Order: sequence, then C-alpha cells, then structure tokens
Amino acid sequence: MMPLTPMAIDKPILSVEDLHVGFGMRHGMFEVLHGISFDLQRDKTTAIVGESGSGKSVSARAILNMVQRPGVISSGKITFRPTSDEAIDITAMDPRGKEIRAIRGGRIGMIFQEPMSSLSPVHTIGAQIIEAIRLHRDVNKAEAREIAREILEQVEIPNPQKALDRYAFEFSGGMRQRAMIAMALSCHPDVLIADEPTTALDVT
Repeated sequence: MMPLTPMAIDKPILSVEDLHVGFGMRHGMFEVLHGISFDLQRDKTTAIVGESGSGKSVSARAILNMVQRPGVISSGKITFRPTSDEAIDITAMDPRGKEIRAIRGGRIGMIFQEPMSSLSPVHTIGAQIIEAIRLHRDVNKAEAREIAREILEQVEIPNPQKALDRYAFEFSGGMRQRAMIAMALSCHPDVLIADEPTTALDVT
C-alpha cells in the first residue's frame, strides 16, 4: 500500500465552491444562497451561523443535492473526498439518481431539523433505522436490528428494544429527535450534517 502524501491527507473531505441556490417563482428566480464557499477538514467541525431564514437549512440540503422544489442549485460546485483518491462532484449528480442515493445516509449523514416530517408515520422507528443500515452496510436483518438497538441505547432512548417497535407518533418531540440522530449515526458516515439537532431534545 502506498503511503498517503501530505497533500492527499490535507485535502478537505468536503468543499463547497461559489454555491448559488435559487427558488423558481412566478416572477423569476429568487436566489437564497449567493456564492457561499467553505471547506470541511477531516475530523473537524464546521459551523454555519446565521439568523432564521438566512439559508442554513438550504445549505445543508444542498450538500446532499436534495434542495426541496422549486429550489435548484443554479451554479457552483460541491466536491466530496471520502478517500485520498476520490473526488466526487455532488452537484453533477442527478438529485434522484442511484449514485447520490448511495451517498445520502451512508457516506454523508444528515440530522434533519423537523423529525416528525422526516420520519415515516406508517413504519416503526426500528424498521426505518434497519432499512438505512441494510441499505448501506453488509449485514443481515438480525444484525441490523441489534445495531439499531445499540444506537438507540447510545442516544439514551429508554427501553431501546421496545422502542424499535414503536411509531414516531408514540414518541415525544425530543425522543423523535434522538431517533433521527440514531438513524444518522447508524451507518458511520464520513460526514455528518446536523441541522439544529438539539433544538427539540428533551432535557435529561
């Protein structure tokens, strides 16, 4: 195995360059992100700070190429470097394509701000976490269930074994947020995006 060069090691795991995001309105395009740029270094935390409505959530979703319609990434580039010899242009991918779906949740995880709108109301919490684990990790259903139980325990959800078989509406807002955190962590992503992850947490 060839040793990594200092240049390869120093490359940021994620680069956002001159990113513009707009929303199509009746009277034309309304731009909400005006050329933002930043790098995320490996094993480091980067914070995006701004007032409500300044585009923090849009920036987070853009990294996964999942800006909600009628929003579009109008220009700019997002480069993901999970290893020293990979440089993946996320903005060049089809937002609904197989390639980006393999990255979302697996290599780049996200904790969404609104757990009730992000969790399925018709599937148990366990089923949703197990599905994510099996989609991105080579494990069988029983192994995935045990991983899901362990991760629920780590985020301090009481009675994690029983919690696996409960639905989102049976959880408090804080417990739903913990379930979202568990789901995002379950596949050991290279990058974790957190959109105000502690806002809804119960005090424990």
